[in-house]
Amino acid sequence: MNVAELAFVRLFPERKVPKISVEYGKLHGFNARVFLSFSRLKVQLSRRWKDVSVDIQVGCIQGLLLKVYKIKNKRLTLEMELYNNFIRSLADHVPQTRSHPALEAAFYRVNNKFFSDELDPPNLKIGKGVNLLGSYCYQTNTITISRILLDYPDLLDYVMFHEMLHKKLKFYSTKSGRSMHHSRIFRKVEKSYPNAKVLERRLQSLINQTKINSRKSKGFFSRVFGSK
Repeated sequence: MNVAELAFVRLFPERKVPKISVEYGKLHGFNARVFLSFSRLKVQLSRRWKDVSVDIQVGCIQGLLLKVYKIKNKRLTLEMELYNNFIRSLADHVPQTRSHPALEAAFYRVNNKFFSDELDPPNLKIGKGVNLLGSYCYQTNTITISRILLDYPDLLDYVMFHEMLHKKLKFYSTKSGRSMHHSRIFRKVEKSYPNAKVLERRLQSLINQTKINSRKSKGFFSRVFGSK
């Protein structure tokens, strides 16, 4: 019995185990995914999972199985709790290998003003997104901030604050197995940021204007370089 079959049996003891294959491949970090096709399951795990205990691997796969079968009210298993604890602890052991001057300056400003310099610097990365202005990855301890914020230090600091809250507060798991990243405490602390509502409106305005400018730019190039 492979690790995915074990995960299935422990999660759904009343069900017949389908055909499940497991592959350790080139996925980044501790990523994993499950594919369902004609009642067959294919589980892909990054090679780094080979050095992790079977129970934690089982918890990872069980969470993916709940998603692929669209089950929302299944109680959290012991293995899923072990997996969540494992993911929460990863950031404490990931070295800082990448940074960016503007993001680093924003991190230290926010860390000093709102976190009493308690947080260790994470990896800092520039993103290209417009709709997604910022994100925090627990597995790689990486904060990614959209490049459209680089010309707006006050907006940059606000988004940095949001992502640093994720780093500090992490996430918790409900009894049904869902991971909650924006808890009541998170929202309460986030709203305490000075002029938060005004900054939210400015962020939305910046997103809208960036999209308009992008459409105009694409229209220009299609007119100038378009074929007949």
